[in-house]
Amino acid sequence: MESSAASRLWEIEEIRRLKARYFRCVDTQDWIGLAALFTTDATMFFPESQDAPVNARDGIAFISGALRGGVSIHHGHMEEIEMTSPTSARGIWAMVDRIFWADASAGTLGLGGLRGSGHYRDEYRKITDRWLIQSFRLSRLRASTQPAPTSVI
Repeated sequence: MESSAASRLWEIEEIRRLKARYFRCVDTQDWIGLAALFTTDATMFFPESQDAPVNARDGIAFISGALRGGVSIHHGHMEEIEMTSPTSARGIWAMVDRIFWADASAGTLGLGGLRGSGHYRDEYRKITDRWLIQSFRLSRLRASTQPAPTSVI
């Protein structure tokens, strides 16, 4: 394998590892670790709950509020990563997530459970030898929800 091909594959592997850290930080509710994965001007867009992209700080606040009191399991796979320059790339990731909440007071979504599938469309930027997420858009193809459990008094 020639050097440029090996280098390109290494960069793609670093982006895969970045996205793996993203999923782990969300599922472990490590909001400080999650914030460190984004450029300072990064944006997030969840079209099913937002009208336009928001800065990553506000996006992380939205995620942390939605997952409060819950347990999430995110899987990203079948990635398509394209290097657009030595310091930029884009990717599409198939995703499946499951989220469970113990009661209606948990999270800001007021649900008992959510199961979704769709795609992340990401832009990446390499800054001082480190890949970071510049932007993402999560498009769900399907989402099914469970109502929050009700208590009987």
